[in-house]
Amino acid sequence: MVTGTERGPGARAPRGLLQRLVVGELLADARTWVGAGVVAGAAAVVGAVAACLLQSAVQVGGTLGVALYPVVGVVVVFTVVATLVVLSSVAALTISSQQRSHALWQLIGMGPRQVRAVVLAQLLLVALTGALGGTLLAAPLVVPFCRWVLATSDGLQQVPLVFGPLPAAVVVVVVTALVTAGGRRSARAASRTSGLLLVREADPPPARVRRRRWAGLALLLAVLVPLVLSAGGTPLEQVLVPLTLVGPLLTALVVAAGPLVFAPFLRAWTSLVPADASASWFLARAAAAHGTARASATTSPLVVAVAFPGALYAVTDTVRAAVGAQTGRLPPAPPVQTAVLLIGGPLLLAAVGAAATVFMSGRVRERESALVRAAGGTHGVVLLAAGWESVIHAVTATALGLVAVVGSAGVAAWAVAPAGAAPAPPSFGAGAVAVTAGGGLLLLLAATVPTTLLALRREVAPALSAE
Repeated sequence: MVTGTERGPGARAPRGLLQRLVVGELLADARTWVGAGVVAGAAAVVGAVAACLLQSAVQVGGTLGVALYPVVGVVVVFTVVATLVVLSSVAALTISSQQRSHALWQLIGMGPRQVRAVVLAQLLLVALTGALGGTLLAAPLVVPFCRWVLATSDGLQQVPLVFGPLPAAVVVVVVTALVTAGGRRSARAASRTSGLLLVREADPPPARVRRRRWAGLALLLAVLVPLVLSAGGTPLEQVLVPLTLVGPLLTALVVAAGPLVFAPFLRAWTSLVPADASASWFLARAAAAHGTARASATTSPLVVAVAFPGALYAVTDTVRAAVGAQTGRLPPAPPVQTAVLLIGGPLLLAAVGAAATVFMSGRVRERESALVRAAGGTHGVVLLAAGWESVIHAVTATALGLVAVVGSAGVAAWAVAPAGAAPAPPSFGAGAVAVTAGGGLLLLLAATVPTTLLALRREVAPALSAE
């Protein structure tokens, strides 16, 4: 056999082979690529709402446009943060889950640049298809939806809403670019790693925290700190908008620090439960701690799902309590349309992203369950291990999401306190956190248990055989 090493780093496979690989591998591993395409479609649907509001604000102008801009700004921030987190996680998992294929490509003589080009071309094609499908699906629905969510907003019911071809095209381009950019680092890592090493390793070592990530963390802090300081001097009747932005920025900060936080925190809290508590817990803990790529891709969307609604309700309830203390009358809670407008899209995207990561890792789950059965484990042990793994991911994401929730609540309590007074008692959005955390766990179980049951139906030998 001629290996990539023997051919040298400058080896080039025939162009026709590369073209066949782009489409052929998409069809051969449709399970993985469909997940990425569905997430891209969901991102396009969410982005269409923000684009509709932005185009409407620009087109209407005048007083109505000025009144709509703060709403548009908050929606755009929520949407951008959720989209970046989910799409980058899913794109990276899509590539890392195909390490064996990339290794085989190198073993047949493909050079690193060719591997990277094929992977990015596949990701671009899937992202473009998903974004187009999501935009076409959203086109007839986005204007009625935006009209419904603005129906309870004072002064905004009469805004003429539009969603034209140009914003739709922008949504497609932006989503496609974000998915492709989100997978560039993983594509580069796959192309630079020895093909033989990729065959041996089931999961690559955690990615180093590079200068770009440190720069991103610094940039987030540079935006967050002035925002928090300015909120302290904002009048009570205007403070809600800047405070609402604190939650997404804190969430982005937690997720951006993922390589430093996710795996150590998961290992730390799971170590509190003895490894010999049960065979299923031991397997689940080992799988969650070892599968760094899968764990990060599943945890990041769930952090968004927990932090966004929790922070929003924490800030809103804290400000309402401060207004009630000042005026003697507690303002009514925001209507459900407001919550749907601000966090409905990010929650949808986070839920789809988390479910997609579990669905995409089904092939790995089949092999893991076969290994356990080959070692003498029963079907019940395999099924319980899958359930415990879902619990581990849900608890990890909830705890990390609470960092953003508690931080937002603390900032809100400080900002609404009268000058020179102690911070007001904060609200922590406990109800929203409980609902989204429970929903995230149920979602993971709904995605994990059926795939595990299907894996158990497959014979051990075929599941462990080479593809």
